[in-house]
Amino acid sequence: MLMEIADTLRTKLDPRKTLNSLRGDADSSNSLTGSGPGYDSGNDPRNDSEPELHKERTDNSDTIKSSRNGKAPLIKLTDVWKIYQMGEVEFAALKGIDLEIYEGEFVVVLGPSGSGKSTLMNLLGCLDVPSQGTVSLNSRDISRMEESELAQIRGQMIGFIFQSFNLIPTLNTLENVTLPLEFQEEEPSRARERAEYLLDVVGLSDKHKNLPSQLSGGQRQRVAIARSLAVDPPVLLADEPTGNLDSKTGDYILEFLDELRRKEGKTIIIVTHDLTPVQYATRVVHIKDGEIEKIEEVEGNYCKL
Repeated sequence: MLMEIADTLRTKLDPRKTLNSLRGDADSSNSLTGSGPGYDSGNDPRNDSEPELHKERTDNSDTIKSSRNGKAPLIKLTDVWKIYQMGEVEFAALKGIDLEIYEGEFVVVLGPSGSGKSTLMNLLGCLDVPSQGTVSLNSRDISRMEESELAQIRGQMIGFIFQSFNLIPTLNTLENVTLPLEFQEEEPSRARERAEYLLDVVGLSDKHKNLPSQLSGGQRQRVAIARSLAVDPPVLLADEPTGNLDSKTGDYILEFLDELRRKEGKTIIIVTHDLTPVQYATRVVHIKDGEIEKIEEVEGNYCKL
């Protein structure tokens, strides 16, 4: 399936001009949600049954509506506050956030600097816990979990993509992608096979030994995407993923993420101040001064799971 995604993008975006090294000769049967290298089908959290969106969708597709019926949110925030102590003063970065995100959505959290979107991202990604309220991931309340439990959940369920790429500078491309699998104690040969496969999918099969400093910004972001997919997480959380890229490469990244949602059923969450990702969104969450101003439903973008 992933190679089908790569083929689709190759046709749409002419990678000879944007990402010249994209290839389509890997085995297309090695889907991330099937038999891809390193995949363990016996422990897939997406198989859990999940309440329909509390807000009625504007999309009229019966197929999509029925796919939501009776399912609980993959991620649910209820009356979430995040309060920081600054000397003798308390500062509320988030104020009573209520938000539900469902499997297969492409959600864009949109807001200016200082709006609280980065704090919200940390909670969605289990990088932090709320001061008040609950955050549930796959029906598990992470609000009072210990760091060791949070780390385990992050490692298995969430793939992170950052604006600054966050690659380990002393590790080559292959080693960077293999790293999450090593944390999950995957058998070394299977981890290497998986990493090689993913690098081939993102068009970097000839860059295995390159350090991050030897890659362009677009190439580093593609390494970061490959790394985020290493353990086949159901959720991809991206912080300004196109912020350090030129517009053509940025469009490629967004197309790739959207294809992952449509064909692999991934849940994509982008936190940004940029309007560009909105065209791919199923919903846009507008945040300002620590509060959700409004949530926009986008017609025609829903994933038919």
